[in-house]
Amino acid sequence: MIQKLLVFILLFFMHHIAIAQSNSILINGEIKNTYLKPIVNTHIINLSTGVGTVSNKKGAFNIPVKKGDWLQISNIQFISKKIKIKKGNLTERVLLIYLMPVRNILDEAILKKKMKGILSLDRKDKEKDTLPRIDQEYYNFSNIDFSNVKVDENKPKSAQYLTDPIARTAGLPSASVNIPDRALEERRAVKREINFKEKFPKKLLKLFGERFFFDNLKIPKENYYHFLQYCNPLGIERLFKYKNHLEILKILLKESKSYLLLLENNK
Repeated sequence: MIQKLLVFILLFFMHHIAIAQSNSILINGEIKNTYLKPIVNTHIINLSTGVGTVSNKKGAFNIPVKKGDWLQISNIQFISKKIKIKKGNLTERVLLIYLMPVRNILDEAILKKKMKGILSLDRKDKEKDTLPRIDQEYYNFSNIDFSNVKVDENKPKSAQYLTDPIARTAGLPSASVNIPDRALEERRAVKREINFKEKFPKKLLKLFGERFFFDNLKIPKENYYHFLQYCNPLGIERLFKYKNHLEILKILLKESKSYLLLLENNK
């Protein structure tokens, strides 16, 4: 009885997966790093259906998806990413994914004691009590010179303020606060660059309009992203950042002719 029940449950899930896959669309994708170079051997898994694949040497892959599915992209050298499939992805059937490299940053360690390299000897000379020793002279303030201390006559200072150097500097910002975290700034810069690259195709399409690309230039809709990659070495992303839209327009008009000729020759 239990064996029949297990077989029934297995058949039910297989039937459910088959129905889900029948409503799916095969989408083509490319995985690249921040320098637009392909990332090979990246695992792409559709978390909604359990179907997975691996990117080839060109960073390309294809996987069946439907609207609302979640894709998990993972590579040991890059930060994992999850992407939700939207209606626009199904219409274009193209998915460009950029991954950020994993950076292992180790904190600097300072050895205040000269080590001999032998554990037994290095541990032998270590003091049992590492807390600072305070003798009775520590609390002797009789020799402190207060001649340079400015006292507001209208607001008398407490004894702690006059004798404790820490109290006089309380509230002042620490010098270490102003030291910039270069690693953090670098990660933020890389993240901003990736966000720009992901949003650039849609922003450019919104700027010039679909009629310009698909009617005037006659670029096939499924090749829109590929056409932008074809033009990218000419610096269209950089020109877009500086709002040099006229130069972008000239490049698109000129390169569309050679791109369409290339498509024709590859048929």
